[in-house]
Amino acid sequence: MQVSSSFALLSLILALPICLYIFYADMKFKRISNKAVWALFAVFVVAGLCTLPLMEMAWRFANYAVVFAILFLMWMLRQMGAGDVKMAAVAALFVDRADAADALWLAFACLIAATFATLIVRFSPLRNLAPDWAAWRLKPSTDGVSVGKGNQMTLPMGTGIGLMLCTYLLLGAL
Repeated sequence: MQVSSSFALLSLILALPICLYIFYADMKFKRISNKAVWALFAVFVVAGLCTLPLMEMAWRFANYAVVFAILFLMWMLRQMGAGDVKMAAVAALFVDRADAADALWLAFACLIAATFATLIVRFSPLRNLAPDWAAWRLKPSTDGVSVGKGNQMTLPMGTGIGLMLCTYLLLGAL
């Protein structure tokens, strides 16, 4: 990983509690609050100002713009939730441009792992540990705004995005 180890370590220490909260909220309510996304943004600003050159910080916003633009299109096609789009775009701020390909593969792996873990828990007795979580419910999409169509289960992607961010920062810190 090409990310600065001091930036990665400071970011990981500050972002881990926020990512854990996002995991909980996304699984329980299927919502990622704007406050949580702004908190991750603040972590980037604080850690970046402490450890990165200003030009490097400025270039990280190119990552943000590209990820936001692509995922915004996915939101328009109702393939992703708005909170997931905002969180992924902010998570892209933490990625060094030299690590973009590795971070993309890591994102795919983490999203697949989070999907399988969610499905395993949903269809096993582990579901009884948190029976009221929204991640387990089938819900009709009648408002035309929700992700998906008909009676189906949508998977909370914030869990995979948070896992990717924390894994990337951990690898960078090591």
